[in-house]
Formats: sequence, structure tokens, C-alpha cells
Amino acid sequence: MGTSAIIAALLSVLLLLLLIKLLPILRGGRELRMVILEELCNGCGNCVIACPANAIKSEVSGGKGVSEGVVMRVGEGVVIEIDMSMCERVKNPNAEEPCRACIDACPMDAIDFTY
Repeated sequence: MGTSAIIAALLSVLLLLLLIKLLPILRGGRELRMVILEELCNGCGNCVIACPANAIKSEVSGGKGVSEGVVMRVGEGVVIEIDMSMCERVKNPNAEEPCRACIDACPMDAIDFTY
């Protein structure tokens, strides 16, 4: 296989990967993301306690998720882990009133959701 064939094959693979990434956007679908403003987050853990998924799936110690299967973990003053697949807002994107338990519980207004 010549150099030009290798380059063409690599470009094809890159184009395919780009298309896979852009397909949801081109079809009108967008991924909901949680944004934690780290400079505002004080690590109080209120979001972890208020989260319906965390309240059901995990024990909470000092405002910090301590077991597996939690949406958020807080450590050293900031949220350090988020599992969006468990988030009620992501699970029910067409809900009449989307879950905002973590947003309402945050005294620092450090949590938002965006597409």
C-alpha cells in the first residue's frame, strides 16, 4: 500500500469519527451537561444530599457520597465526580418540570445545566 493510500485511509477514518461525533447535533439532538462552577463550589455537599438518585442509592457522610452508584461526589471543596446517566434530569428530559434538586440545594449557585 502506497503512502497516498495510507493517507487517504487515515483521512477516511478521521472523517468517519468526526461524522459520528456530529451526527447527534446534525439530527437536532444535544447532550445535556451539568456545569459545576468550581470557583463557586464550596464542597458543602448539599447537592449530594438533595439529589434523589443519591438519596436512594447511597449513604451520605458529612455531605459527601461515600458508596458506588452516586450522581455526585464532593472532595476537597469541589464536586469531583458526576455520573450523568443516573441524573433524574437526564433520565427524564421531557419532564414537565425537570429535576432541579441539586440547583435549589446549592447555596453558592454553583450548579447549572446546559446543552
